[in-house]
Amino acid sequence: MTRDEALSIFKINDLLNLPTRIREIIFGERSYRDELYRDLIRMHGGDMTFDWFQSVYEEELSERKNKGQDFTPKEVSELECLLAGGNGGIIHEPTAGTGGLIIQYWWGKAKKSMPWDFKPGSCIFSCWELSDRSIPILLLNLSIRGIMGEVFHGDVLENKAIDRYVLINANDDPMAFSDIIVDNSVIGYKVGHSNTLF
Repeated sequence: MTRDEALSIFKINDLLNLPTRIREIIFGERSYRDELYRDLIRMHGGDMTFDWFQSVYEEELSERKNKGQDFTPKEVSELECLLAGGNGGIIHEPTAGTGGLIIQYWWGKAKKSMPWDFKPGSCIFSCWELSDRSIPILLLNLSIRGIMGEVFHGDVLENKAIDRYVLINANDDPMAFSDIIVDNSVIGYKVGHSNTLF
């Protein structure tokens, strides 16, 4: 996605407003969200295999200086997913960013089945992200793909979350979007980790 495409589809004048605008959309009226999701999918020719926001985020929104944010190149993500393998279960991603590595892993699992046979519930994610700017984009990236799991907004090293979001694909439908439920009760939340790590 280019800068101009992002400005146009999200109806904003400044990319710094992108995370706020995405948050309004994903937690706003469902019919508007779903139509925007379909527009995003059409804009990318139905290609759900990569993080559409990566280049825009890297160039305009990343917090490299303050938070040491960097993106894993797509080729490295693909290799890492091949090496991780895995037979499903809960996958833990401690530094999710906008979801590029999660998308690679999800796509690696999904492409092994016919589209109507893949079950999102066979690949559940538990992930963490510290950046306020990344969280809305991460949630959009996961929910537009029907991915299920939980996203902790917080510091994985301190093991403390300020928010928790649960993504549910109620019918375990590979063609459906996930709903996002906000759990604000996790301030200072301590969480255990799954045994599968990226």
